[in-house]
Amino acid sequence: MKKFLLAVAAAAAVFASAAERPARMPARLPGVPVDQTPVYNPAGEEELYIMNVTEVSGWGIDDCVGYKLYVRWADDRSTIWFRDLASGFGRYTADEEYTWIKGTVSGNDISVAAGQVIYRNDEYGQLLNLEAVTVNEAGEVDKFLPELHFTIQGDRIVSADDEVYLGVYEDGPTMDEAGFYIFAHQYSMEPVGEIPAFTPPASAEVQSLLMTYDGGARMVNVARADSTVYIAGLSTMAPLDYVPATVQGDQLFVKGGYILTSNERYFVRLMAAREGEPDEWGYPTMDLLTAYTFDISGDGNTFTLNPASDFIVDVNYELSGMFDGITGVKIFPYAGDVPATPAAPSLMSYNEYDNLMRITVPCEDVDGNYINPEKLAYRFYLDGELYTFSPADYVYLTEDMVDIPYNFTDNYDIYSSGTLKTIYFQTRFTSLEVESVYTVDGDTRSSGKVALTAGVQAPVTADLIDESYTDMLGRQVFDPRPGSLLIVTSRYADGSVVRTKRLVK
Repeated sequence: MKKFLLAVAAAAAVFASAAERPARMPARLPGVPVDQTPVYNPAGEEELYIMNVTEVSGWGIDDCVGYKLYVRWADDRSTIWFRDLASGFGRYTADEEYTWIKGTVSGNDISVAAGQVIYRNDEYGQLLNLEAVTVNEAGEVDKFLPELHFTIQGDRIVSADDEVYLGVYEDGPTMDEAGFYIFAHQYSMEPVGEIPAFTPPASAEVQSLLMTYDGGARMVNVARADSTVYIAGLSTMAPLDYVPATVQGDQLFVKGGYILTSNERYFVRLMAAREGEPDEWGYPTMDLLTAYTFDISGDGNTFTLNPASDFIVDVNYELSGMFDGITGVKIFPYAGDVPATPAAPSLMSYNEYDNLMRITVPCEDVDGNYINPEKLAYRFYLDGELYTFSPADYVYLTEDMVDIPYNFTDNYDIYSSGTLKTIYFQTRFTSLEVESVYTVDGDTRSSGKVALTAGVQAPVTADLIDESYTDMLGRQVFDPRPGSLLIVTSRYADGSVVRTKRLVK
């Protein structure tokens, strides 16, 4: 698990304004005493809110839009409880209840005491607490406050003071053992009300079809009712949500903008996008579409995105940012699962300084046939030993993971974009191997181990010719924004190519 510097010096590297200054080590500040007891399932009337917040971490400054937040009010409205006020840190395993943070209501003021437990994991000896802090001009945490405050504005709840940060904090007996994981401020929360869900009629037969796209494949569920076709799986981030499509002749029309709710952390909208006119600097742009179209062919069970160059994209609630996208989409019947030997993964790039690796994992067998991505996984061997990704090191995992499912993403250390996988290793190693495993009816077959070259990229003395940028999912970025974490590909006059991870300032 990443720990972003020390308790009183964390912001020296976290805040962009202080990123170039060395972290100073002032005397340890007296923190607010931390609690040891998490609160699970408090009483109260529950409402679902949407939360927008600015987060500051080792990845940079990120304006996060569309987080899910659950709120419970006491009957007399004197107490309020928040679930996921620090998004993603609230629970240990998938079957365990979330921790909740308590607020005390007085008029339009909500006071949240510092020291409350955000996350507790007895198996790994981890305890994370909420702290309220301020930061000085040098980018250092200079005050631990006893509480932070929110203001009630009608239905909305907002930060009372944007200069006060909520910190996810791990205490320790020494400076080296204490530190923050993330900071958050500029909160804005409001209830979302009723969000329509689209469910196929009980009488409609649900088919499992294969969806292929440029760079990957996954299974989708399709059901028909008269002239409506329901499809679940078009969204990468919320694959359980069905969206309705209308049959008109030999075409299928899908409206853009449906709100999807099956993602654990975000409200996601499913849209289509098309490359637009270049901007004033000549870079391509993407235009969101109000609808997108599939051609229907064969026996009516094959759907092909038209034009194939359009993208189906997950965007945030406010339509202001894209999470993920696929193009070249085709949906068709799948012949069925049979045991097969998967094709071997291969190395795309590795940077030893960042411990960041990118590999491709084909969703095919050794003969080039598509295989079911839901039954495909990959695993690593570090220095000859099978590697376990543990919640002790990987903050958004809920349990130990050896086999990484083909489409798995934790949106932090492990990313999946079709065949491209990006992994941030928390452990150093001298040798690394990877293999794909495919399991059907208890029959598991392996691609065999593939050794990945993980050498240090030597310094380059030739003139730099060109740089290109991609995000962690492998998508090209034309206009890097401050706070973005990018993979930079640098090409030099001597023909050498170097890939590094860079935080844009």
